[in-house]
Amino acid sequence: MAEKSTQKKKKYDLAGFAAAYGLERGKHCCYGVWNGYRVHVKRVPFGNPSCLVTVVTRAKGKEEQLKKWLVRKKKELCITDSGVVGIGLMVCPKSGTDTFRRVAHILDSITAHLAKDGFAGDGVCPYCGEELAKNAVYMSDSDIPFYAHEACFEQAYLQIKAKREAEAARKDNKLLASVGALLGGVLAAALFAAFWCWFSFGAVGAAVGPFAGAWLYKKFGGKDTAFKAAVCFGMTLLCTAAGYLVCLYVSAAGDPGGYASAFEKIAADLATSGGATNFILNVVFSAVFAAAAFAWLLRGYFKNKKSVGSVKRLD
Repeated sequence: MAEKSTQKKKKYDLAGFAAAYGLERGKHCCYGVWNGYRVHVKRVPFGNPSCLVTVVTRAKGKEEQLKKWLVRKKKELCITDSGVVGIGLMVCPKSGTDTFRRVAHILDSITAHLAKDGFAGDGVCPYCGEELAKNAVYMSDSDIPFYAHEACFEQAYLQIKAKREAEAARKDNKLLASVGALLGGVLAAALFAAFWCWFSFGAVGAAVGPFAGAWLYKKFGGKDTAFKAAVCFGMTLLCTAAGYLVCLYVSAAGDPGGYASAFEKIAADLATSGGATNFILNVVFSAVFAAAAFAWLLRGYFKNKKSVGSVKRLD
């Protein structure tokens, strides 16, 4: 008992946590059996979420009951989000220096509750709720490994395959969706102008544009593709640049300072050390923020593409 108490007080990284609790290691994750339940812990420091804990169980018919319990225990378990999926439940622990100590507490609490309320453990197929035979299939669903019946595996695989085929067949209205991306760029330009007027630095708008554009792109009938990320990035850069030029022109036209035209005033301002520095900062950071948002959207696309159709055999 004293050894277990000491173990819980230690701070671990992913490898140390897996070794301490006898779990197998995978890429950015560890998994195995915890108090009679299959569990999976994924840790990606800069991911969204940064940590995701999954407990495999047959939850059908008890989904609402389990969801309500997780909501009630949110503060006690120190989790930011939770959900019940087809193969069990998932929770997102709060990030911190003691994340894995928190994960251990979460897994102990959840598995104790599941056992108390009669939720099926490792010896039961999470799809159908029946006991597993010796010839059970070792498989993964959304990269979560567990055992299931052969027939249940086949059914899950065919469902995912049908989902992929339906998505592939869905019309991708790129032209109309690009209008949504353009509106996201216009929003970025408006935010740029507002921040520039207040602080002479408006690059923050460029960070918002690609995300707003991506949301509108989908609303206007576009599919989640690499093109979506690229067009949202391009529209944001284009609109932000145009917005910046308008800001410079309006400012110079309002106070020409004796110059023949607003364009001469802009050129004169940019020739000064302060003006050139401010211009470079706005341009560079706008590009950097927009590129970071583009990278995030592209990462999400590849992640979603990988997760769809991820039901596979592991044995």
